Amino acid sequence: MSDRLGFSALLIESNGRRLKAQLELYKFKEDNACIVYCPAMDLSAFGETYEEAKKEFQEIFTTHIEYCIQKNTLIKDLRNHGWVIKSKNQRKIKAPTTEILLGRNDTLKDIIYNKNYEKISEYVEMPEFA
Repeated sequence: MSDRLGFSALLIESNGRRLKAQLELYKFKEDNACIVYCPAMDLSAFGETYEEAKKEFQEIFTTHIEYCIQKNTLIKDLRNHGWVIKSKNQRKIKAPTTEILLGRNDTLKDIIYNKNYEKISEYVEMPEFA
């Protein structure tokens, strides 16, 4: 699994302000499906190829963030997943580390200990919490 899995997500509010966050993505195969998993958001997608899985993940990620914004639950959702957000006006947020996630995420434990996976770090942009 040496091919690089690119990831991009750009969500822009009407005022155009965005926050940048780094996500760790894991890609692996299971039952002939290519899977992309993001433990920091507990989101995954699959496809026949990693390119399909990546595209599906981008859609799922974007839909999830937009839904949370509409319901005004984005900060709560991120904090529930272990993100560090000191205030709503903070320009930089921090996704949970792998060590923190391993202590609370059984899916990630299964991937790391039982799967042939590749880990990729990618930056994504999200609307600023206003």
